Amino acid sequence: MNKRILPAYPLFVNNPYFSIWSGSDELNTSDTMFWNGLIKKTYGVVYADGKSYCFLGKREDCVSLKQTNVSVSLFKTDYEFECDDFILNISFISPTLLTDLDLMSRPVCYLKYNFVLKKRVSTLKIYLMLHQTHCYNKMDDYVIGGCFPFEKYETAFFGLNRQHPMSHTGDSFAADWGYTYVAGKKSFFTSANAISSFIKSGEMKYEYNDANEEKYIASVDSYENVAGFVEGKFLVAFDDLCSIYYFGEWIKGYYFRNGITIYDAINEAYNDFDETMDKLSAFESIVQKDLEKYDDNYKLLCYAAFRQSIAAHALVENKDKELLFLSKECHSNGCIATVDITYPSMPLYLLYNPELVNGMLRPIFKFAKMPIWKFPFAPHDAGTFPYCLGQTYGLYCNELENDKYLSNMFQRNRWNGIMVSHPMIHQYPSHMNIYNFDSQMPIEECSNMLIAAYSSIYFGADSSTVKENYDLLKLWSNYLIEKGLVPTNQLCTDDFHERVDKNVNLSIKSLQAIKCFALLAKSLGQEEDYLYASNSLEKMNNEFKEMFKNLEHLPLSYYGDKDSYSLKYNLAFDNILKTNLFSDELKNNELNHYLSKNQHFGVPLDNRSDLTKTDWILYICSLTDNRKIQKTLYGGIVNFLKESTCRVPFSDLYHVNDGIIKDFQNRPVQGAIFILLLKDKAKKIN
Repeated sequence: MNKRILPAYPLFVNNPYFSIWSGSDELNTSDTMFWNGLIKKTYGVVYADGKSYCFLGKREDCVSLKQTNVSVSLFKTDYEFECDDFILNISFISPTLLTDLDLMSRPVCYLKYNFVLKKRVSTLKIYLMLHQTHCYNKMDDYVIGGCFPFEKYETAFFGLNRQHPMSHTGDSFAADWGYTYVAGKKSFFTSANAISSFIKSGEMKYEYNDANEEKYIASVDSYENVAGFVEGKFLVAFDDLCSIYYFGEWIKGYYFRNGITIYDAINEAYNDFDETMDKLSAFESIVQKDLEKYDDNYKLLCYAAFRQSIAAHALVENKDKELLFLSKECHSNGCIATVDITYPSMPLYLLYNPELVNGMLRPIFKFAKMPIWKFPFAPHDAGTFPYCLGQTYGLYCNELENDKYLSNMFQRNRWNGIMVSHPMIHQYPSHMNIYNFDSQMPIEECSNMLIAAYSSIYFGADSSTVKENYDLLKLWSNYLIEKGLVPTNQLCTDDFHERVDKNVNLSIKSLQAIKCFALLAKSLGQEEDYLYASNSLEKMNNEFKEMFKNLEHLPLSYYGDKDSYSLKYNLAFDNILKTNLFSDELKNNELNHYLSKNQHFGVPLDNRSDLTKTDWILYICSLTDNRKIQKTLYGGIVNFLKESTCRVPFSDLYHVNDGIIKDFQNRPVQGAIFILLLKDKAKKIN
């Protein structure tokens, strides 16, 4: 029996440009899609003794296999189908293994299959077919392709004839460059007409008659006179040719850093399948042990978040051998290495590979030292994916389009869908004034960087990156000491309705961040800085406690309506890092108030609207060890996954009254789901 589990199911996901999903509970009732909803047609067909059955993608020219089950786990999405002649089990496997960076960054995914035959079958064939929509976001040239034989398999590929790697940037876009591959025992680059002929006859062939005819790549595994059990696999791969521009350096993906090619990747993936499955199984056993005391709902949230969060990043290594783990702010504004993406997403990475958090921080440190960045606080981002070229958030943009000096050099495309390529901000002369101060996030980003930097070391990352950038961290801590207690009216990650002047939650974050810097300074032997930060923090925290000492719960803002509220998710790392800035009584009072506001799809972010955020709900779950309270709070997110009418990858921003999303989808912030496991790990650290 099929049960709705997720709004969209991950099939082949590896990075922000290699991300294929199904938006249906039954795999053969709709076309597959890119993470943003763009159709990327993919078909799976079985030919058995003269009959064609479709199990993947929607086709009208063959019988749809009856789907009997679907399930998800960390690395796999599994389906079961059945007809009179056989049972077919399909697994879509993305080896996003955090503890093996070569495997994680190898841009190859698997479709594993097995047949349980109910009778002997004379001819059994299984096909995986990818339509040319996999080659582009918006087609502007014809598609070329071909096929190569290897010892145990063949691989076919296709892509646009004229390749313009990294030719545009922006938010909700697929790549208009690169080559997509499929591998099986036999493979073809062929035409739509040949695909239709195959459905009727069961025979696939190479056919290229018309340059304007739609193209496919396909792989087929064939078996003759079989009974009992039959199994095999297909591979799907994507070579983006170049992954990241990093402040003047063009970088291929981490897997390709030593001259390895996509054909090496496919060959390795085809031949080390069993070894790869063993690695995934071993890691999954670790996670299952971590999850033993949690219910099925929390496990589902972890499964829904794991591949999505990882695959919304690109992993590369620069010429200085520095690891860079670069998020894409998917379906928000497309920024790269966004600091307020790092803060919510980092529990997953602190838990299983904290060095990846260092990889998130490095581009921000690098840009903050450049002359064009003149502020005494941390940047918001390092560019727009896939370009690290300087912060592209909070630019004057077209606000001054008639200005002699700025003209129209910056284009934001969050809403208009126009593809752009930002100019090289990191090269701009230092005297240029390109940033609008009113659009910056001073306290938010300083705090995020300080908390993330200390947390990375706390959970075992190498400390050299933090040491090299200590002066910046000190600068940002001093900024918070001066301005963080009662924040002025400024942007932060609570502003989905409107800005909050004197935001209490932002004040909490600044106090936590100063504490993190103090501990960091102490660990590095900077006694004077430690004492200054600690003494300043003590005064600030006393003022904070005095301000709110007689209230049943913390309000939205200083001096505002005492009946107002907001999710004080920034209390989370006080528990995680055991810094004890805020009392258990305060946290329990907060939780009790949130429970009084809980609805079917969760607790609203604050009293101003019905919007909520999944990452912040999990952060507030970490304020208690009470399983009943945790289950109640994250239960609304599970309801959202199973009931929302928005069939897109796991959104973190939606309305609690109807489960309708607002903008965001496929975002890396879902790494926050793992914060309860991170808290468990932290308890074991002295």
